[in-house]
Amino acid sequence: MSRGGRGRRAAKTPGALIVLACAAVLTVALTGATKPLSGMEFGQDGHWVLNAAAGLVFHVDGASKYVDAAAPMPGADQGSQVVQGDTGGFVVGNSKVTEFGKSSLTPGDTKPLTERPVALEVTGGPYLVFRQAGTVTRLGKPPLTIPGDGKLGTPVVTREGSLWLHRIDRSALCELPKGADRLACPVAVPSGHSGALTVANGHPSFVDTTTDALREITPSGLGDPVSLGVDLPADVLVASTDVGGKVAALDQRGKRLYLMDRTGGKSFELDGNYAGIASSGSVVALVDKDKNQLVTYGGDGVKRDDRPIPGGDAPVPLVKGEDGRVYVDSADGAHVLVVDQDGAVSPVQATGVGKNPEPVPQPDPAKPDPIKPDPGPGPEPKPKDVRKPEAPKAPVAPASPPGAPGAVTASAGDGSATVKWSAANPNGAPITGYRVSWPGGSKTLGGGTRTTTITGLENGTSYVFTVEAINRAGTGSGADSAPVTPKNVAKPPGKPGSLKIAIKTGDTDAKVSWTAAAANGSPVTAYHVKWNRADGKGATSRELSGDMRSTVIEDVGIESPLTVTVTAENANGVGPAATATKSKGDEPDVKRSAVVSRGKDTTAEKCDPPVCGFMRIVLKGFTPGPITITAMTSDQGPHGSKPFTVKADGTLTVEAFSMGTPDRYVWVVADGFESNHYLWPPS
Repeated sequence: MSRGGRGRRAAKTPGALIVLACAAVLTVALTGATKPLSGMEFGQDGHWVLNAAAGLVFHVDGASKYVDAAAPMPGADQGSQVVQGDTGGFVVGNSKVTEFGKSSLTPGDTKPLTERPVALEVTGGPYLVFRQAGTVTRLGKPPLTIPGDGKLGTPVVTREGSLWLHRIDRSALCELPKGADRLACPVAVPSGHSGALTVANGHPSFVDTTTDALREITPSGLGDPVSLGVDLPADVLVASTDVGGKVAALDQRGKRLYLMDRTGGKSFELDGNYAGIASSGSVVALVDKDKNQLVTYGGDGVKRDDRPIPGGDAPVPLVKGEDGRVYVDSADGAHVLVVDQDGAVSPVQATGVGKNPEPVPQPDPAKPDPIKPDPGPGPEPKPKDVRKPEAPKAPVAPASPPGAPGAVTASAGDGSATVKWSAANPNGAPITGYRVSWPGGSKTLGGGTRTTTITGLENGTSYVFTVEAINRAGTGSGADSAPVTPKNVAKPPGKPGSLKIAIKTGDTDAKVSWTAAAANGSPVTAYHVKWNRADGKGATSRELSGDMRSTVIEDVGIESPLTVTVTAENANGVGPAATATKSKGDEPDVKRSAVVSRGKDTTAEKCDPPVCGFMRIVLKGFTPGPITITAMTSDQGPHGSKPFTVKADGTLTVEAFSMGTPDRYVWVVADGFESNHYLWPPS
């Protein structure tokens, strides 16, 4: 498995992104002395966005929050994503991709698309991943397309430039290292397991939603599972990178945010309809489709900020830039929200190159209108027409930051507080927003807002909320609320977690297990277990004490699918149900084995028997059907992967993978199982 060096491009100084090589591209120098880049070089910092109405693509410098370059892009579809490579950019829409910024720095080739791909910016890319077709295209000249083999999960990229893919139909994890022209699929996902890829603490990893565990991808396969301590749904959305060392995931249907690490995980209830998830390093960013807002949370699950997304109410994607920042484009492409690695959110207007327009200078009231000159002598001289100067205009007071908001109050809830205030004095410029801050977080709201609810607070902790008003002149002084203390409100328990049914084929007893439900302020006193089969037989129920986590259902069998429901009860009532269905029995435990030895002779240039030969591979106890076997060597790591088919009796014998280097160990990995290490050639 490739673990190449982590060399990165040298940081580029702020300034003009592209030298003005033709009149069609606009650039502007920023502040200070800058060194322009060559016409064939594109900056990898920042983010490109398409403003379809203007017919332009704009480059937002993530560090300075300036729009520092623009290029024409007429006829592009609104909502297209723009990605950049070393020497050019690409506008990726629903039906076509258009290249720009080659030697002429103008729009170039346009190629049709059969599906909207996932576009990724990374060293050695960018890449287009076609999840339905299963293909990958590396953009550039010429583009390289790597053929597919079935549907793909959501891809991720590492800092070194490796692209990782989950081939769902083949239960394989595949790597495309930087500069490679073919995929290697050295890691197998356990059969029947669902999950998603992520990069945790710099390492590609697999979030197994069947076992609710995190497994690091290692040169020898999937590492040992680390329990995440939560019950993840199979369709959970996992952020491509961690947030402060924690894996972040979004349950769209259940409206919950999960934050997980090796010490366990927590889930947080969300109020909204969220479309996607991305991490900037210290915060996780979400987009609320109903409110058209960007919302950020820290690694502790506390909301850090929420910002309205201007420019329409269409679904807004979250884009993780190669510079580590998260970029959120408005639906019309005229605005970008930049989420820095420290969690700060900055709005940028993408309608022109340079700073936002400065206020129009006011006339100097000390200078009266000039006296009109003498029209000069005419046929009949007249006295000069001398106009008296007009009285000076009253001075216009410059705008200053707003005053403090009035009547700031806060009322406590269960893990929350509602803050209210009255309008601040604008002091010569319209109020554009109010910032509410408290120990552990802040949020910025629109200028017309007078109330907000803060969630994710610690019950039993006292909070003071400060409200500040903002206008174009700055941020005014704050006004504080009186201290309030959120308190726990007892309610029925939560849903039991990790509900599982275990019954082997041919057995009649089923073991049901689960993890504890959240008590929600009052101890769980009982668990209620109900079950029934699809054919109507064996339907009954039982009540267990609150400390139970499993039960055995006797004589139920598995001839027909079995459905089990578990609910928890406390003094406040019965909570939501956890439900699981098992359609077939578990296979009896079979010990797997994989043995490698020397096979038939083969020849190659400057290589003859006995050094040159095939590996003989014998598998036993494996699941019948397709399997990918990866050959490994002690000096090079992965040597190649090939697909095979395990017979109905769970065995496979095959001779493959020619070897010709002496004095090294060789072995294979099949479905995550590693064979013996064999010294080549045999003595």
